[in-house]
Amino acid sequence: MRFICRIVRKAAALSRKAFYRVLSDAKVEGSPRLASPLLAQGAGTVRFEKNVHVGLAFDTDFWTSYVFVNPRTKEALIQIGEDSWVGNHFVAIAEGPGISIGKKVLIGTRVEIYDSDFHTVLPNVRLSATPKRAAVKIADDVWIGNNVTILKGTEIGEHSVVAAGAVVSGKFPSNVVLGGVPAKVIRKIDPLEILDEVASHG
Repeated sequence: MRFICRIVRKAAALSRKAFYRVLSDAKVEGSPRLASPLLAQGAGTVRFEKNVHVGLAFDTDFWTSYVFVNPRTKEALIQIGEDSWVGNHFVAIAEGPGISIGKKVLIGTRVEIYDSDFHTVLPNVRLSATPKRAAVKIADDVWIGNNVTILKGTEIGEHSVVAAGAVVSGKFPSNVVLGGVPAKVIRKIDPLEILDEVASHG
């Protein structure tokens, strides 16, 4: 019975990935390792560097979600660096300036990243005026927890951690822990902690 269940699960997972691949129309560069389905829609480009993992098969939302990357304009680029992991129900939408995610970045479940406000604040031109846009840059070795929203113009330095549930806007240095709404620096990460952690797992 377990053997049959494994076959059914694998077949269902493969069919879901194939279905969203057919729906995708964005230019995709690279070959990510897909556990979850990937829907890449838009006029721009999605670039995966080597060994990028998309989705987790034994985690929340696996059977009820997909990873959505949406470079909406021709010049928009969403780039995910080498050895990074993207959790289930991930959303990245770029309207031009782009989203750049570094190497060895860990991204939790239900994380959303945007390079645009999509609408202006003033109600009389909310649907017609050009919204504010700015590139998002996430450096190498950043860890982003579950349910995080990262807004336009955000820059996060290497080795930093974003706590679950944070709403991030602004520029943040390397080696810090961010948390809250809006996110702020909770504490610094001592570089010696990083060396100790590497040594203990070396």
